[in-house]
Amino acid sequence: MASEWRRDLNNFLQEHMLAVSSVFAIISGFMIYVGMMGEWYSSSSLAPNMILDAIGDYDIFVFLFGLIIFGFSAYYLWLTRHYMDRFEEIISTGSKREFQKNWTEIEQIARYQLPKEYKKRVAEARKKFGLK
Repeated sequence: MASEWRRDLNNFLQEHMLAVSSVFAIISGFMIYVGMMGEWYSSSSLAPNMILDAIGDYDIFVFLFGLIIFGFSAYYLWLTRHYMDRFEEIISTGSKREFQKNWTEIEQIARYQLPKEYKKRVAEARKKFGLK
């Protein structure tokens, strides 16, 4: 049961990693803002007083937790974009030899890092170059 749940989560994240990492970057950015305002600028008119009253003296932990989440989400956002750009670079080549040279890399990227639509594009490119 746990392995099925983990497999479903991995499939979901593979399909939606760009959106998930973007949402977590936005949420953690707000957490950083709230923690920073509570710790250093609590008397400012921009401070969210209702939220700061609710979290009390834990504003520094909200700030630190927000920094950690932001670091991970920014990394995954960058990594997903990097894989997408690398995929486009490899698949846009017109040379069969160049495509075959990068075949293993594009197959790994499409299978494990990017959504399923990229697997379909690899299959189309394989047909285009006459590969099995």
